[in-house]
Amino acid sequence: MKKIINILMLGVVMLFAGCNDWLEVTSEGSTTKENYYKSYEECRLATAPLYSKVWFEFNNNFYYALGDGRGNNINAPWSDYIYPFSNLTETGLTGPLQSAWQSFYIVINQADYVLQGLETAENCTEEQLNICRAEARFMRGTAMWYLCSLWKNVIIVEEPQRFIDNPLVAPNPFEDCLMFAIKDLEFAAEWLPETDGEAGRLTKWSGLGMLSKLYLTAACYARGGKFSSAYTTSAQEWYAKAAEAAGQVCEESELSLLENYEDLFKVQFNNNEESLFALQWVQGTDQYGSGNSAMRYLAHNSACVGGTSAWGNGTFAGGDMVELFHNRGDHIRRKATFFCHGENYDYICTDSEEGSYTVDASGQEYRAWIKKGVVGSPADTGGVARDGNSCLMTPMLRLADVYLIYAEALMGMATETADERAVTYFNKVRERAGMPTVETVTMAELWNERRCELCMEGQFWFDMLRRAYWDEQYVLDYMGAQKRNQSYSYQPLAEEDNFEWSENKMHEREEVAPSSSCLVLPYPESELLLNPMLKSEPVPYTFAE
Repeated sequence: MKKIINILMLGVVMLFAGCNDWLEVTSEGSTTKENYYKSYEECRLATAPLYSKVWFEFNNNFYYALGDGRGNNINAPWSDYIYPFSNLTETGLTGPLQSAWQSFYIVINQADYVLQGLETAENCTEEQLNICRAEARFMRGTAMWYLCSLWKNVIIVEEPQRFIDNPLVAPNPFEDCLMFAIKDLEFAAEWLPETDGEAGRLTKWSGLGMLSKLYLTAACYARGGKFSSAYTTSAQEWYAKAAEAAGQVCEESELSLLENYEDLFKVQFNNNEESLFALQWVQGTDQYGSGNSAMRYLAHNSACVGGTSAWGNGTFAGGDMVELFHNRGDHIRRKATFFCHGENYDYICTDSEEGSYTVDASGQEYRAWIKKGVVGSPADTGGVARDGNSCLMTPMLRLADVYLIYAEALMGMATETADERAVTYFNKVRERAGMPTVETVTMAELWNERRCELCMEGQFWFDMLRRAYWDEQYVLDYMGAQKRNQSYSYQPLAEEDNFEWSENKMHEREEVAPSSSCLVLPYPESELLLNPMLKSEPVPYTFAE
């Protein structure tokens, strides 16, 4: 951790240039809190890096490698950045795991430095300062939620200098880390504005939406009887809090779902009104760390990305994910999420002789390659995409996600609900996807709906973790039935029903059976070397009054 904090101490406050892009940055190493924070504009500039560069290593491939690979939405038998997660064989030396840990703490420490700097700010009203504090605390709380969800007991950092002086620190217990994150998001929800003139900035609805997700996490944890006696809020009370926060977004924001699901993942629709929180990337640059690099790992051939890097030929949909889309007749979302043999995309390869892109998987028809996150060539994107930068703003929280959270929170500890609000917002998500509406929302259907709606958006593993807090055996059985190493055949445009499991294995490596231990990631080996106390008994955190 000391290494990470020292990197941040070099000076991460940025000065911004460009006509209309608040993320186009040039580093100013001499910028300090003593000569900065002289106006509200400068305070806003100080929070801007929290939307982008600090998340880069998380976004680079951990975002989907863990969030989707762990849930078997995708598989990549020959990839050292997805395979360990999908096959449950990661160790403390797995590269993306180490990078993500560092990225989360970079977010947290940068947010802490911004909060410290804001205490010296001049020429700002208290409301203006609280808006900036709310941005920083939203990012810090979100990063802390990711950390404790994945590693359980982690270190809460509010004063980075303390860890520079003494990096040997015991972790804090999960319940304290979760509560710390909730307090941050409660502040964000209170102070973020309902609208912001700069597209991509957080709003009140962002804060409430993310807060509802954290409340839902706490509800599931309480439902499993896992909180200590220090926390007495019941599961049903947490569900009510989640429903209230999500309900405000659903019923008061006047936001609505984008009409066409597939448009959500085109750069032309970046920061649309359905986007509540998205990582922001500088358009038209190939500078490392400033763009969304995921496309080069996901695109299955260079033809669909205008000849730029495409390393994703060996990355494809998990068999049970394809089977789920197929059995549900969930074609709209499947097409937007996976490239299948014969499928045509009229907004990719627009400058080719054909004017579109048709997937040719001849000889490899069993594969459904990754589409979501692949936006096409520079010509397809108005010239903004580059090799190593798709310029797609990474979706972290969408309105559809909050609609489904609302339904789950209203269901509470039951297995189904006919609550009019839950059914209404659940059906809004289904209708956009061309799926039939329902009169009752069941837990089983909600589980599948979230998986299909948010596939390849880094979410499913966190849904699995949340359910495991109160129904661990269900999650382990579900994982054990996913046929993670089984090949399949799929041609959705063929005349006959054609999803078939093959007898062939994808690889001959040792298979790992799901167990309780796979629900917690190992600490990165590099962090254990710096701080061996990470494995020690967690120490309760002392919260400020």
